[in-house]
Amino acid sequence: MKTFFILVLLAYFAICLLFYIFQRSFLYFPQATGIVDKKVFQIESIEFNNKQQLLKGWVLNSGRQKALLFYGGNAGVIENTIGFFNQVAPNHTVYLIPYRGYGENSGQPTEDNLYSDALSVYDQIQDQYENIDLMGRSLGSGVATYVAVNRPVERLILSTPYDSIENVAKGLYPFLPVSLLAKDKYLSIDRVAEITTKTLILIAENDQVIPRERSEALAEKFEQNLLTKVVIARADHNDISGYSEYVNAIAVFLNDR
Repeated sequence: MKTFFILVLLAYFAICLLFYIFQRSFLYFPQATGIVDKKVFQIESIEFNNKQQLLKGWVLNSGRQKALLFYGGNAGVIENTIGFFNQVAPNHTVYLIPYRGYGENSGQPTEDNLYSDALSVYDQIQDQYENIDLMGRSLGSGVATYVAVNRPVERLILSTPYDSIENVAKGLYPFLPVSLLAKDKYLSIDRVAEITTKTLILIAENDQVIPRERSEALAEKFEQNLLTKVVIARADHNDISGYSEYVNAIAVFLNDR
């Protein structure tokens, strides 16, 4: 019996070790660059440099007085959002910059790297605009909250957000000491008290990726006079952008000054 328990304990430690080593492959799913027809949209390629890391992406509707920076999901193809932003943000210059390791960008996506790149892009464009808005989708909601507390932001949109990736992982792996093992925690809930900008949170009623309770836990921490919360009925994590209520909520929020 003693030998059995020792084997079980060793197996558990082995599982913990494997999770620790490979955890970022569970969190980040880099995608290749999507197809872009520049003739259809007013879009241009753009490059940023952050500490010798080259970031290639797209800028939509250049020349506007307002800018919108978008941070996508962990398995998103950012080019697939071009048509969406052309619809909801025609009055914004929209920056669609894939993360490190995504699209044509080299490098390793990590929490610290994504934060660093996001701040660098912001700093390189800020002098061109009267104000800057942010939108973070899923994983990107954590990047958006980080930028929102470290730079001046006019409006903040969080789509299918979480209170923390750490808490999402705890739900997925309740048998693991996630708090001890997780490298990238994206603790948005710890930053809410510092967010002083008007915020729109969009929640998918039937989200199977970011449980609704994680989104609601984040929303509850916001000053209610700053928050607009919209729950998209029947929507799931991956199809929420196909609902007219989602599109309309973002369009109204961005243009309600």
